[in-house]
Amino acid sequence: MNEKDWVEAALQVLVDENVRGIKIDTLSAKLGVTKGSFYWHFKTRSQLLGAMLAHWRKQMTLNVIRSISIAGSDPRERLSALFALPRRRNSPAFARIETSIRDWGRRVDMPRAAVGEVDEIRFDYITKLFRDMGYPQAEARRRAYLAYCLIMGDSVLHGSLDAMSREEFPAYAIRLIASDMCKKEQEPTEG
Repeated sequence: MNEKDWVEAALQVLVDENVRGIKIDTLSAKLGVTKGSFYWHFKTRSQLLGAMLAHWRKQMTLNVIRSISIAGSDPRERLSALFALPRRRNSPAFARIETSIRDWGRRVDMPRAAVGEVDEIRFDYITKLFRDMGYPQAEARRRAYLAYCLIMGDSVLHGSLDAMSREEFPAYAIRLIASDMCKKEQEPTEG
């Protein structure tokens, strides 16, 4: 039994119930170990909750950014890989964790701060992709915001409202969000 086992069990309780369901006694019974095992890894329940948020940040943000960055240098390909994330086989489980943490963050400061930090990291990464495509900073931020909205929205809607195939969504999203069709209209020149 290691720290990760406790964190993953607690995340599952968060998804299945809510944060109030995360109790040391309940987790110990679920894992088939004594409370002593918990205290070997964590001093308090609050420390476990912090470890859950750190695990979520690492697994669902930092590791994703790292693997996508390693996979290719073309910013359009990296953005396409981000658009494909909600349609991967394991994505529904990740979406449930994401939704549960965001719901928890609506009421409690610690997860609210973690959600804000994760959103900033993701948004900055997507903005950088648009900058790497040659867009000016302000336009890159606008497009990054829309791209992030598409990714987050697809993670919620995919499976219940499938209007596009797994392959079609990333390609269409890239065409839409990274095209000149979204460019701000030129101001008329005086003359």
